Amino acid sequence: MNQDLFSNPFGIAPPSNDSFAALSKFTYEFAEAIPQDRFDSFKSKLASLHKAVTSKLEGGETRPRDDMSEVRRILQELREGQSELREGQSELREGQTNLREEMIQGISRLEGRVDSFANDFRSNNAETFSRMNRNENRINMTRSSSQRSENIINRVAAKNTKPIPFVNGQEPPNDLPELLNISDVDSLNLNQLKTYVKGYDQSFDENEPQASLKRKLADYSGFITPQESLYEFSEGNETLRDVGNINSTPSLRRTSRRH
Repeated sequence: MNQDLFSNPFGIAPPSNDSFAALSKFTYEFAEAIPQDRFDSFKSKLASLHKAVTSKLEGGETRPRDDMSEVRRILQELREGQSELREGQSELREGQTNLREEMIQGISRLEGRVDSFANDFRSNNAETFSRMNRNENRINMTRSSSQRSENIINRVAAKNTKPIPFVNGQEPPNDLPELLNISDVDSLNLNQLKTYVKGYDQSFDENEPQASLKRKLADYSGFITPQESLYEFSEGNETLRDVGNINSTPSLRRTSRRH
């Protein structure tokens, strides 16, 4: 028997001889080895062949007749099935390759979209944060300016005034003397004066005389009547440069704030 006739991709050993028993064993093992998901039809055909061979064995026949004509027919069908199997495997590998490439491209596109979204999100967040900061600064400046105007009116009408908020939106620290009149400005020590001037965002020079700084603070605080404009501030010997970057440590207020 030509052993090449029984070659197969699954490593199934060819029949050991030309008996129906050996052929039955070969067709059974071959049928079991074929993948079932894509080759049900061929697997069924092999099962039928195995059944036919088994039937001959049960009928008492032990060797194929007609010079292996039945074996050749069976092997021809096996060969056609193997060809179909190889084509299917080739298509499967090609499909897997295409799927892998599509997945890689899809992941790449997704990563690009995610990166683009993240960049847009960060850009929008930065723009929103910047816009909020600008709006908050305008609101704080408006509050400070509004309280200054209100204090000017109340002072003319001999009414109580309120502390003017710093431009960052915070109220002046409680340990700073309240500025009820222009002499309160003149009584500030250098650290207290620096805290007020910086809190109201007034431009100044480190070597600027104290009297000049006090005048800026008095004007911003609303002490702008003719009499207050003529007030002469005392001039200390120290400048802001002398106190350097020391944090403000003002002395206790001479008066408590009114609420």
